[in-house]
Amino acid sequence: MTCGSIDPKCAKCRLSKGRTQVVAGVGRCASRIIFVGEAPGKDEDLKGEPFVGRAGRILDGALEEAGSRREDVYITNIVKCRPPDNRRPRKDEVEACQQFISSEIERIRPAVVCALGQTVAEGLFGKKGKMADIAGRPFETEIFERKVTAVIAYHPAACLYRRDKTNAFKDSIRKSLELAGVT
Repeated sequence: MTCGSIDPKCAKCRLSKGRTQVVAGVGRCASRIIFVGEAPGKDEDLKGEPFVGRAGRILDGALEEAGSRREDVYITNIVKCRPPDNRRPRKDEVEACQQFISSEIERIRPAVVCALGQTVAEGLFGKKGKMADIAGRPFETEIFERKVTAVIAYHPAACLYRRDKTNAFKDSIRKSLELAGVT
């Protein structure tokens, strides 16, 4: 179930020209936690659901290892349309989608927001720096006028290309779920 207002015909940025469809978030609208990724990839653009490709299987596995399931949480992206060649979303594209992620957070009212990847860490929390320095350390912050506990995790796709990031990724997912009281 999608939580928040998403315009399926949105044309606020250049990404609308190359997408198959807008990819809204999915999961429990009463979830105590939101996982926010960067942007849909090819599989997500075709299916219309976030994290359904290889990175999604890694996220699902980490959730299960921590004692949770996809159905227990809410999963979305900071950008709702697929960037060309799966490149990182640009700042203006993140800004164009800000009303949608804001709407999701307002509706769900999570206790914990887990940012999956550096683009999300910067776009949502203004956190810059090396992932090794910012990942896995919970902090209190305000996002869209709501106080939350935030955790930054490696993007699950990083585990596909850098197996040495897998344990840090899984630890951040487990920590996020524990902080939200979901496990």
